[in-house]
Amino acid sequence: MVLTRIPHPRHSIAWLTGILILISMCGITSAQTNNYPNQSIKIIVPFGPGGSADIMARNFGLYLEDKSKQSVIVENKPGANGMIGTEYVKNAPADGYTLLLTTNTTIAANLSLYKKVPYDPVKDFKNIGSFGTSASVVLVNKDLKIETLAELVRFAKANPGQVFFGYYNSSSQITAELFKLKTNAPMTGVPYKSISNAIQDFYGNQIQVIFMEYLPAMAQIQGGKVNVLAVTEASRYSAWPNVPTIAETYPGYSLGFFLGLGAPVGVSKEVNSYLENVMADANKDPQFITRLNQIGMEPSKISSTSYQSYVVKEIQNWAAMVKRAGIKPE
Repeated sequence: MVLTRIPHPRHSIAWLTGILILISMCGITSAQTNNYPNQSIKIIVPFGPGGSADIMARNFGLYLEDKSKQSVIVENKPGANGMIGTEYVKNAPADGYTLLLTTNTTIAANLSLYKKVPYDPVKDFKNIGSFGTSASVVLVNKDLKIETLAELVRFAKANPGQVFFGYYNSSSQITAELFKLKTNAPMTGVPYKSISNAIQDFYGNQIQVIFMEYLPAMAQIQGGKVNVLAVTEASRYSAWPNVPTIAETYPGYSLGFFLGLGAPVGVSKEVNSYLENVMADANKDPQFITRLNQIGMEPSKISSTSYQSYVVKEIQNWAAMVKRAGIKPE
């Protein structure tokens, strides 16, 4: 005969109390997840204001605000080529209230541009989805009276050590470095913390060339103080049909970039699903697509289920480009 030990009444009460607290906590957590979002959401942009990442975050922030009925705050945390802001989100609570505007710089190129990166783009983040893709355009100061890529290359070769290009992220750096490789043009890169600093020196004739994303380039082109030489993607940009591609002069050249949304790893399936659905709806919404087109972006054709593998492939692609450009990790 087996005797079952009967717990002491005090032990039973403590045990039952513990179970009730656990059930209560699970209920609270479940309710918080199911009610997401029920407070303001922050989108961290790891670059300064005025660039493509910043404008994309603000456009999506307005869309998310409208859908969620919660305030969405866009906060710029520039520095270290996007690593400061990205690390900040990595260390934030995985509750869906601190999100990251991701770029090819932060989640792909930096792994090859730097010896030490304080995060792993795949292990430390849930890459929720892609907003779209875009490219850059080659601008030179109008004072130089250079009107074609061939003229720029001839000018650089005739003035070795005197032609400088400014860069402020991986896109503006790698596009120029691959152009140098393709043409043997002796141009020297100058790093900047933000696009605004690079533009200031550009008009001050400290640098002569910038490979700038479509969005910030639009304002410079409208200002009338630059000559537009070519775009970096494989086909001409619809807004500037008269601007050739680099590949039309130097076949085989093509380079674009992408923007997306991420969250700290560990974010719940429910929160992730909510954000995936909002992004999917945005990329089908005619008004949102119009805003994307206005800032030089093409809506993403990458499904949320395949986005994580897309990120892995982009890490490999940018590693190959950095190696091809001969850039040594810092």
